[in-house]
Amino acid sequence: MKYSIIIPYRNREAHLQVLLPTLLNKFSGEEFEIIISEQNDNDNFRIACVQNVAYNYAKGEILIFHQVDYVPSDNVSYEVHDVPVLPAHRGIFLNEDNESLRDINDIPAGYRMWSDEIDPNFYGGVICMTRTHFETINGFNPLYRGWGNEDEDLRERFKWANIPVHRNQTGTFYCLYHEDNGAIHNKPKDVQTDFVYWRKYFIERAYQERHIGYRQLTADVEESHTDIANVRWLKSTNYSVNV
Repeated sequence: MKYSIIIPYRNREAHLQVLLPTLLNKFSGEEFEIIISEQNDNDNFRIACVQNVAYNYAKGEILIFHQVDYVPSDNVSYEVHDVPVLPAHRGIFLNEDNESLRDINDIPAGYRMWSDEIDPNFYGGVICMTRTHFETINGFNPLYRGWGNEDEDLRERFKWANIPVHRNQTGTFYCLYHEDNGAIHNKPKDVQTDFVYWRKYFIERAYQERHIGYRQLTADVEESHTDIANVRWLKSTNYSVNV
């Protein structure tokens, strides 16, 4: 199998209903699987954990970690050759109707220029890599909780491993609407607290603990049946990290 498309997920059914058929159409004719990896509890979301969990079940040689609110246009390529790839060059923010453009003043300030070009240091959203790349950096650091920081950690892991990452110069994604995309000052207080704590961790300890990754993570995982060809659904909880 060539592609494993891993979608970290919790409580985003409306977004999944848009993304899933788009991906099924885009990869039609390819050897692929889509793994929806769901955190099956009410704790703050641990995206690194659900992505690491999915890797243990993935069969493809090329791994595409694909957040559920990023929908590719026709000019997006997910191809990987020698180095990991960030396939998004531009990001277009949409309103709740998934058609009209979101008012620029309603988009958090750090994202308003995405219609021209995404910040080259941004490693969230969608990233593609081979299994060898993933193994070399030991996947994602599973310690992070809540919103943010895990994508910066990923960026640095590639640097520390001397693995260059290529950003495509074409590739437009539509960013589906949800409240306060990326605006940390408007996030619930528990999410703000997590963000600040893990930002401090990222600055002070991430390099020293770069060995902590998917191999140190255990979880309870259940695979659910889906009626859609090439689509698998994992539900995980009780994450434990052996540091």
